[in-house]
Amino acid sequence: MIHMQQDFFFAAVLFDKKNKTNMRKLFFILVIISFISPGIFAQGGWFPQSNPMGSGQPAMVGKIQFLSTTEGWISAGNGKLLHTVNGGNNWTIISLESSDTLMSWSDPAVNMSWINNLTGFIITTKVSGETWKGARVYKTTNAGNNWSRLPIPVYDAGIYLQFVDVNNGWILLFNTGFFGGGIFKTTNGGTNWFQINSGVGGFPYFINSNTGWLLPVSESGTNSADTIRKTTNGGVNWFAPWGSNAQVSFNSIHFSDVNNGWAVGAAGLVMKTTNGGNSWTYMTNTGLTSTYKSKTVFFINANTGWIGTKEDGTQTLKVLYTNNAGATWSWQPVTGQYSLFSIHFFDAYNGGMTGDYGAIYHTINGGVAVNNISTIVPDKNYLYKNYPNPFNPSTTIKFDVNKFSYVKLVIVDALGREVETIVNENLNEGTYTVNWNGMNKASGIYFYTLKTGDFTETRKMMLLK
Repeated sequence: MIHMQQDFFFAAVLFDKKNKTNMRKLFFILVIISFISPGIFAQGGWFPQSNPMGSGQPAMVGKIQFLSTTEGWISAGNGKLLHTVNGGNNWTIISLESSDTLMSWSDPAVNMSWINNLTGFIITTKVSGETWKGARVYKTTNAGNNWSRLPIPVYDAGIYLQFVDVNNGWILLFNTGFFGGGIFKTTNGGTNWFQINSGVGGFPYFINSNTGWLLPVSESGTNSADTIRKTTNGGVNWFAPWGSNAQVSFNSIHFSDVNNGWAVGAAGLVMKTTNGGNSWTYMTNTGLTSTYKSKTVFFINANTGWIGTKEDGTQTLKVLYTNNAGATWSWQPVTGQYSLFSIHFFDAYNGGMTGDYGAIYHTINGGVAVNNISTIVPDKNYLYKNYPNPFNPSTTIKFDVNKFSYVKLVIVDALGREVETIVNENLNEGTYTVNWNGMNKASGIYFYTLKTGDFTETRKMMLLK
């Protein structure tokens, strides 16, 4: 959430009564600050950002991808793109063509790939009213300043695209009514395409040019067998290494490396593999019931990941977060009441997320919420004793910040090795608490250090299992 303290505003009002000229200058400065860096007062977690297309159906957004801590791209439902170079403080609308009327699917959000800050690809569909008039694939090699249309097989629509490098990519094409077509592959950056036979319908996900998996997804959203097929030769051949014959409804799949992957879907479905999909485990410790539908999952590494989900009954949005490979989970609250479509992180802290009806969110601390329990300005910076202590497996750390500043709170083991950073952001003055979970850590002595400005303080705690 972005906010300014009420006491600061009240002081400004009093100042205005004394000197209107100075107040106008002060107001102008505040306006400039707010436009330059609206995220400066972020209190952790996810905060919404402004969509330049507005809100509602005309502002639909889909796939999001960050290329650095500040530069990101979003595919829009109207066939355009949104681009930011300041962490989403401002998004600019980018048009692929001046003449064609285009559209892109927001759900599922699987139609855009950036290889680096220069080279990107997107698939769209030309439309006339509600009629699909042909799939389109566009490519840029100069950071989105110019886009060229690539030659592809002729089909009515295109919904999926993924590239793993500048040469190897896959698209999913079909005709009206979702008939015909299939998965097509290129090995030369989109100059030529050839069809591959997956055996069943669904969306592929590739971690490199050879290894990929096929998530069975039907257009109607009906259940399918939980068998996730795999290829080790770029999609030429597919095999089914595992399946329990359970009927499930998949929505999204993501791998952080060739071994560790996750698949999510309706009815609280979360599955995990640690051996490249040779076997999968149903996760039963997420807290998701059958009323939750998850449409996006992203893991920055084998341990740290996020799942975007919504409870159908209450329309409650939440992000499920783990930093220990799913051993434990915590909720990250999100403002809104519609589905979350896409999550992407550049690193463990800086990421973005899109949702239904044009929703855009951003975080600079991994979405981890720091609880601001008091806005009373403390006399000094202070780090309290954690409680409980000893603890198993989680403990609460409380600290005071006596002026707006950049705050970092790190956990260190007995050998002096940094275990985890749990606060890494700008905070207003006040008192805060944050939880640390040591579920996947060994028993023993740990230290936690608070750093802000020229202030540093360290305390000791004990994890006792």
